Amino acid sequence: MQAASKIRQLICDFGFNIQTDNKNELHDLTYKKIRKLYPEFPSALIQTSRDVAIEALKKDKLGRKIKVKQMSALRYDKRCLRVSFEHKFISISTIRGRIKLNFGTNKQLNRYIDWKPKAGMLIYRNNNLFLNVVVEKEKPIIQQATAKDVLGIDRGINNILVCSNNQFFNSKDLKRVKGKYQYLKRVLQSKGTKPAIKRLKLISGKETRFVTDVNHRLSKAIAESDFKVFAFERLSRMTKKSNGKRFNRMLGNWSYNQFELFLSYKAEALGKQIVKVNPRYTSQKCSNCNTIKKTNREGSWYSCGCGFQLHADLNASRNIANLGISEISRLFVNQPKVTTI
Repeated sequence: MQAASKIRQLICDFGFNIQTDNKNELHDLTYKKIRKLYPEFPSALIQTSRDVAIEALKKDKLGRKIKVKQMSALRYDKRCLRVSFEHKFISISTIRGRIKLNFGTNKQLNRYIDWKPKAGMLIYRNNNLFLNVVVEKEKPIIQQATAKDVLGIDRGINNILVCSNNQFFNSKDLKRVKGKYQYLKRVLQSKGTKPAIKRLKLISGKETRFVTDVNHRLSKAIAESDFKVFAFERLSRMTKKSNGKRFNRMLGNWSYNQFELFLSYKAEALGKQIVKVNPRYTSQKCSNCNTIKKTNREGSWYSCGCGFQLHADLNASRNIANLGISEISRLFVNQPKVTTI
């Protein structure tokens, strides 16, 4: 790991000095030198270290000199790592040759027993080595869905999610925890001292992990529900200057895109799918008679001239579900017919 960090540092320095992040160019300039300096270092790991260094250069757009940590994480691919969940076995390349290890079992491992390991990341933390393994498996066939299998999901502020099956997920706990973190961050930012900055990073990490945990739990609960299709509004950007700072700050209390990403891959693994619909008029349209009138919505309540009354977010989620039903009807009807000749 120390050798890999030095190799990454060398490649980053070369890239910064000549202002290039081109993989072929940096490979030609550095590979022979690296082989001479570290003759026992596996060639496959030189290439993965180079790829990580180039990603760092591209991320910073060659704007600053990158400082690589002494024990930074080491990326492995299938050429230098073999993991068998079935036989509890690891074969991993090192500077002293291939090392073979056995490992025990745990609940997390049992969940992915039928998945195929394809890559990994070796991490050094608290005097211990951890191997994060990337796994894959063939995508399940998408289940055929009917109208009753579609769940409309409206994302909001007072309620994180409102589903068309009358299920509400409120943001009370989220606002309380996020508010506490944001207050502490403002206090520490105003101080500006080194201890305050260090503490600020710790709090930011806690806040990020909290939001990620909430998104994982919510997406899992929805993905494992009885529905096969989850319909969302197609939202490009939710925060706008015209909304005002307070409203945008409230929107920023939760990562909507992260939730959507988590739900996407959890649903896909179960043979379910997500559809995105046009958000136009979903909050103004009556889900009972399809009348569109802006004044029908007052705060959190929707009241239509046809006599229909409902919570505004629930009404919107039902409109989203109806649009989702139309979308899946089009997708399944227009499936291409493939024949062999």
